[in-house]
Amino acid sequence: MSNKKNPSLWQRALEAATGEEGATGSALANRILAKMPGGAIVQEQLGKAEKRVLGELKARLDRLEGEQSTTVQVVAFSMESIDKTHAPTRELRAPGEILRALLQASSEQTKEQAELAYYSLLVRNLLPDEARILSALSDGSAYPMISLVALSKLGMVSHTVLEYTCNVGRAAGVQLPEMTRGYLQRLAAAGLVETGPEDYALTTKYEILETDDVLRKLMAQMKTAGQRSQIKRRTLKISELGRNLWEACRITED
Repeated sequence: MSNKKNPSLWQRALEAATGEEGATGSALANRILAKMPGGAIVQEQLGKAEKRVLGELKARLDRLEGEQSTTVQVVAFSMESIDKTHAPTRELRAPGEILRALLQASSEQTKEQAELAYYSLLVRNLLPDEARILSALSDGSAYPMISLVALSKLGMVSHTVLEYTCNVGRAAGVQLPEMTRGYLQRLAAAGLVETGPEDYALTTKYEILETDDVLRKLMAQMKTAGQRSQIKRRTLKISELGRNLWEACRITED
């Protein structure tokens, strides 16, 4: 069971990752009310209720201010300001001010606060399907993965044509299995997954992956162009950083 007075690192990271969700629903409701008879009156009453709730929330935050770390607040506010640079805002901060705040935070933060800031950033950048893939890998399982490489005339690998053909997306139940390659590229760029050597116990699964339509079309195009190709078999698994993130998030069945 989670502790409401002392939320886990996962709970705090998730709150940072989903803090802007309510704004979209509010805007949609206002547009609908504006078209309804008497909608202006309803909006006025909702506005008063909203001001009252916001006032109570501000008072509560003021009471908690002395108990919370200034460092985490500075880092979170700085990250939020950077994330919103593409949207108009009255509180847009100059880049130099944000950088100074980050430098100040780095000199004052504890190890736990630095970890929270980094893991929060990683979680915020995850797509839902990517979170499902990370979940599938979290138990340490290795999945078969193949890459298509082009060969030079001497039989040496010249460059990689297609990477991250893997069945982990379907195994994880992602909504867009055809985007698994893109998901894995992003997870690898974040350092959350890594590749390993071929697992000969997965021979049948490798052979199924090699029937992939995209892979076969590329091989046919390369053959028509007179270019040699080769399939490289590897395995995909969660990285050390990915394991640390998952353990810090403390996902349970609660």
